[in-house]
Amino acid sequence: MTQESYLRRFRKYGVDPRTLKWQSRKAAEQRYKEIVSLVSFEGKDILDVGCGFGGIIPFIASSADNFSYTGIDLVGEFIEEARKFYPKQTFIKGDYFAKPLDKKFDIIIANGSLNSNLKDNLGYRKRAIKAMNNHAREAVIFNMAGVFPQPKTAKGSNVWFADAKEIEKFCKGVSPNIIFIDHPGRREFTVVLAR
Repeated sequence: MTQESYLRRFRKYGVDPRTLKWQSRKAAEQRYKEIVSLVSFEGKDILDVGCGFGGIIPFIASSADNFSYTGIDLVGEFIEEARKFYPKQTFIKGDYFAKPLDKKFDIIIANGSLNSNLKDNLGYRKRAIKAMNNHAREAVIFNMAGVFPQPKTAKGSNVWFADAKEIEKFCKGVSPNIIFIDHPGRREFTVVLAR
């Protein structure tokens, strides 16, 4: 269902942040800048889970001269477009949370890819966070829709809002080194799990 909703948006908007369910280019770029500001990407092997069109790459490149980037996404059309924009980077079509890559990466990022309203929302996110943490040598960075107290998710909504405190507590059990950043007014938060 999620893959189909992205394909519908791709047919409507093309290569555009709205296809990836960002409100605007400015909203997407704000998240890219935040992620890049949290750790050093210099000399790192990076995995971007739910990479979309690879839009974060120029932001990583603005802070790091040397890095290796791999993007993975469910939607083959996104991967095809990303390869056109960034032919020197690696892009893979796949469902990372269902079948993580065997390889470990220095840094794994998930920008907006944990927001979809699915069955077993909390369980899905916990499994996804663990999978990323198990395959990261240095850090996992992800952002997620949610606040405390947890808002009720509207019927039929594409986005599930997590209980931010519940996710924070879970992450503290996964990694002793956690940075939790609340984004007041945006109903979202960012987490860094560091080794």
